[in-house]
Amino acid sequence: MTLRIVFTREDLQHIRISAEPDPMWELVQSIHQLQERRPTPRYHEWHRQTRKRIAGHDDARRVLGPLCTLVPHEGAFPDFLTPAPSPRDIEAGCEQIACTTTGFLRDDLTAAFEGRTAPSWIRELATGDRRTLTDVAGAARSAYDLLLRPHWFDVRASTSADRAARLRTLSCDGVRGLLTGLPGVLGWDGEVLEVRYPDDRTLDLAGRGLTLLPSHFCWTNPISLINPDLPPVLVYSATAAAETSAHGRELAALLGPNRAGCLTTLTRPHSTSALASRVGISIGSASKQAATLREAGLVVSERQGSAVVHRISPLGAALLAGELPEC
Repeated sequence: MTLRIVFTREDLQHIRISAEPDPMWELVQSIHQLQERRPTPRYHEWHRQTRKRIAGHDDARRVLGPLCTLVPHEGAFPDFLTPAPSPRDIEAGCEQIACTTTGFLRDDLTAAFEGRTAPSWIRELATGDRRTLTDVAGAARSAYDLLLRPHWFDVRASTSADRAARLRTLSCDGVRGLLTGLPGVLGWDGEVLEVRYPDDRTLDLAGRGLTLLPSHFCWTNPISLINPDLPPVLVYSATAAAETSAHGRELAALLGPNRAGCLTTLTRPHSTSALASRVGISIGSASKQAATLREAGLVVSERQGSAVVHRISPLGAALLAGELPEC
C-alpha cells in the first residue's frame, strides 16, 4: 500500500528537514516499540532497560495503559498527541495536548478509532472532557520520563546525524536525491512521491510544503497525520548514519555526557541560557561547556545583543555524524 504525496512547484520550494527531534512523535513511536514482542536489534537494549524501569515504577500501568489504548501496536493513533508546530520540549507538548479544542478532539478520535471499539473514557474524551484530557497530558509527561528521558541523548544523536547526512545528499544530489533516498520511498516522478504506507492514501500538499522529520523510534513504514488539513509532515526512520546510537555513546564517552549533549543540541543555535535549559545543566556549566567546545573548534559563538549565541561548526557537525572532512 502507498501514500502518494502530490507536490506543486511551490511545495518544492518549501521542503524542510526538522532541526530538532520532536518529543511527542518520539513518545508515540516509543509506545509503539514498547508493545513489540520481538523488538529489532536496534531497540533490544532500550527494551531491556525500559522494561526494568517500568517494573520498578508503581504507577507505570496507570500511566501507560491509556496511552497504549490511544496508540495501539498496529493501526492509527490520534493526531492531537503529536501537535504542530513541534514543541520545544515535553512540557510544551503536553501543554499543547491539554489545550486541544473539543471539535478537533471529536473529529480526531472518530477518525483514529474507525473500525475499532472505543472504551467509555475515550468517548468522554471525544466530548471535550477537560479532566480526561488533562489526565492524558499528565500520562504523556510521565511516560516521557519512563520511556524517553534516559535515552534522549541517543534520540538527539541519531536524528542529528541523519539530518546532517540528508543535507549532504541535498547539496550533492539535489531534491531528487533527498526524496528518493528517504527510507520507504517507492518512487518519485518530479510531482508525486510514493511512499510505503499502511494503507492507500493521497496527500495533496497544495503549496504548504512538507516537513521531513527523522525519528529515532520510527522503524518500519514512514508515517504522517490522519487529517490532511494539518501542516504536512513525513516522519521516517533516522537511519542515514550507520550505527548512530553506538556512535552517540562513543561520543559521550569521549566528551562526557554534558559536553556531548551540548554539541548535539547546538545543531541549532542556542543562547547560553537556552542551551542550559535544553541539556538540563546550570547556565554556568553551559557557558563552560560551550567555551571548551569552541576552543576545540567544534562550536562557534557570537554576541547578539545581550546574549551569546552558540552553534555547531562544520567540524563539530562532521564529528557528530561520525565523519571527518578531508584535510
